[in-house]
Amino acid sequence: MTTTVIITSNLENEIRDIRTLEAKIQELDELKKEKEALIKSVLDEAGVEELQIGAFTVRFQNIVRNNFNTTAFKKKYLELYNAFIKQSNYRKFTIV
Repeated sequence: MTTTVIITSNLENEIRDIRTLEAKIQELDELKKEKEALIKSVLDEAGVEELQIGAFTVRFQNIVRNNFNTTAFKKKYLELYNAFIKQSNYRKFTIV
């Protein structure tokens, strides 16, 4: 079965809008990171992990997290690793 898709200029405009929005999101993310870096440096210089600033409480804490090393486990226990593999499917949307 062959499906024919007619591309309209309206759809092309939607894609252009997405690209514009992606650029704005990246710009805003960079600005956010700059502002976070400033606040983090203030906390570091003050030697504190938590600070009350007006109506806000900001925290910059060290967190310890235990992660499972799947690469090492796979190398050492390949059969066991393969026994617990779960396949999943998803759809990926990209614009190139």
